[in-house]
Amino acid sequence: MRSLRSIARPVSIVAISFALLWGLAAVAETSPTLNKKELKTLLATAKTPSDHQKIAAYYHDKAKRLNAKAQEFSAQADVLAAQPATVESKQGISGLSASHFRYFARLYMEEAKDSEALAAQHDQLAQNASSATGEQK
Repeated sequence: MRSLRSIARPVSIVAISFALLWGLAAVAETSPTLNKKELKTLLATAKTPSDHQKIAAYYHDKAKRLNAKAQEFSAQADVLAAQPATVESKQGISGLSASHFRYFARLYMEEAKDSEALAAQHDQLAQNASSATGEQK
């Protein structure tokens, strides 16, 4: 029975890691509304409401992808936290520990909040630009 446990734990960790990587690949397949070069150009030259709306859409999409990654890392941390600490207790923080996945889940959530803030700024700029052009007509 002990030998079955010693085999089952690494196999389950590998299976969970593959599932996580597969989920991240699925999130990566959804392309952003702009590529980085287009974003950089738009950030430098944006004047019209549609330019700011495109930038806001980019940041909303980025925040959505980062939130999905954060949820996946959080779920992986929960799975690893439910298992007896083997690697972490012997080696400290490693790539297969709950604290590792929680750290990156927090990091992705913070990046998502920053992206949402940038999106809100550009939504506001688009709204201001559209009201300014509406007043001139």
